[in-house]
Amino acid sequence: MSSPKFIRLLVGGVPTLINVTDVTTVVATGTTGANAGTVRITYASGGNTLLTTAASATANFLAAAIPTVSQAFWNLIAEAVAQPWNQPILPLNGQSAPLMSPAAPQAQGAAFTAKQSAPVLNQGGTALVFATAV
Repeated sequence: MSSPKFIRLLVGGVPTLINVTDVTTVVATGTTGANAGTVRITYASGGNTLLTTAASATANFLAAAIPTVSQAFWNLIAEAVAQPWNQPILPLNGQSAPLMSPAAPQAQGAAFTAKQSAPVLNQGGTALVFATAV
């Protein structure tokens, strides 16, 4: 059995541990208007964690961002489970992990700079954070 792994995300302004052990699916649901966007993480045990953005047109993410949000979560999960058994929480420094968009394939010069990973943004143009986790 592998050791439990967690990512520390900012939820409601507080760094919160989210279990990423035995994740089977990550389903993001983008939205429009003043509705909340969600990310549901499902585990092999059948349990799940539901992360919800604020119900605001500037705090949620659009349906077009679903692949980016889902991939950002899978990247964090992969990074967390790859840590040694004695490092169960990502990141180690007590900060919350940012959701980063996937980096594009390697390039050079200005193309290289343009293809680097960047924070996943909400509709308001700031880093995507969640209001609740249950």
